[in-house]
This record gives sequence, structure tokens and C-alpha cells, in this order.
Amino acid sequence: MQILLLEKDKVVRDQILVGLQNFPDFAVECGEGYRGLSKTRSRSYDCLIIGCNGDDEEGFELLESFREYDRSTDVVFVTNFKKGKVIMSKRSKYNIFSVLHVPIEPAELLRPVGRLRRRQVAS
Repeated sequence: MQILLLEKDKVVRDQILVGLQNFPDFAVECGEGYRGLSKTRSRSYDCLIIGCNGDDEEGFELLESFREYDRSTDVVFVTNFKKGKVIMSKRSKYNIFSVLHVPIEPAELLRPVGRLRRRQVAS
């Protein structure tokens, strides 16, 4: 499974990266901002993980830009609890697969990973 991780916060990015590296069938590539998002135009990914923390709205802007040309790739959104509530209200509009809250608990990361793996096996 090919995953693109777009997260500015190095601590959160490393937590997710280390968690996903425990699964040998996951290949994770990292990037930041629109430069990282541009990778999705030249390569196909099974999942996009976008971080949106603090007052920065760039993560949500990345999601909107991505959904303009790709509605089928699974997107996992990583954000704080307060912003997560707003994102959850827009979940169906933007076809968001899952929302993770920071700080990330290992069990919380495993839920969407398990669902992604089951979906991959089924297809």
C-alpha cells in the first residue's frame, strides 16, 4: 500500500511514520504542503495522510485542492480535537476516510490502519 504523509509537525510525522513502518506492506513517503501534494499528480497513492494543527489552515486547503482532482483516494486527517469536530462535520463532503487526533495514541492509529488493510485485501 502506497501512502503519502503530509505533516509539518516533525513529532507527529515521526509518530505516524514509525507506527506505519511496523507494517511491511505499507510504503510511506513524506512531504510538506503543496510541494508534497504535487506528488499526487505524478504518482498514484492508496492513502493520503494530511496534518492540520494549530491555527494553520493549510492542511484543510490541501485537502480541498486534492479533492478537486481526486475523489477516490482514502484520506486520513490528523488534527487537534477542536478542529477535528469541524472536520467531522465535513467528512462526507470531502470523502474523509478517518480523523486522528493529536497527540496520537497507538491504538487510535491502528484503527484506520486496520480498516485500510481490510479494504486492500478485499479489493
